[in-house]
Parts: sequence; C-alpha cells; structure tokens
Amino acid sequence: NGYLPRETAVRKRKIKELEKEAIRKKQTQIFIETPYRNQALIQDVLATCEDDTLFCIASLLTSPREKIITRTIANWKKRVPELGKIPAIFLIGN
Repeated sequence: NGYLPRETAVRKRKIKELEKEAIRKKQTQIFIETPYRNQALIQDVLATCEDDTLFCIASLLTSPREKIITRTIANWKKRVPELGKIPAIFLIGN
C-alpha cells in the first residue's frame, strides 16, 4: 500500500480501510511511513484498529539490529513502542 496520507484524519480513515480489507480478504496489508512520522503512525494505528487486530512493526530490516514484532493492538497499547526515526514497515492483519 505504500505510504499512507500525511493528514491525521485522512490517515486514520485509510488505516481503518486497510484493517477492513485485511479482515475481508484474509490478507495482510503492508505499508510504510517516513521515519520522522513513525510515532504519529503508530499512535493512529493504536487509536483506530480493533483490539484483536494484529499489528507488526518490522524495523531495520537486513541489518544486524533487525526487529520484527507482531502483537495484537491490545498488547501494543500496554507497551507503546518508541520507534524513533528508523526505517520500518508496518503490517496489519487478522
């Protein structure tokens, strides 16, 4: 899905659409964000998606510090990640 819209309200609508698409098609939705907007995107995903939706953050891929973590939205809300300004891709599924 590439980059999501920059404007918060439009981005939240797009996130909800991606979540519905993932459920309807039983298909993971993949998207990216510029590193300086990582935290805003994460906050919008956590505020928009259902608690049982799976959300994956894959950061620093192909580097020695690579991290790929998948949790439900409810679990991410208990410990919101501070990703900072590092390259990452994001996945929503169910």
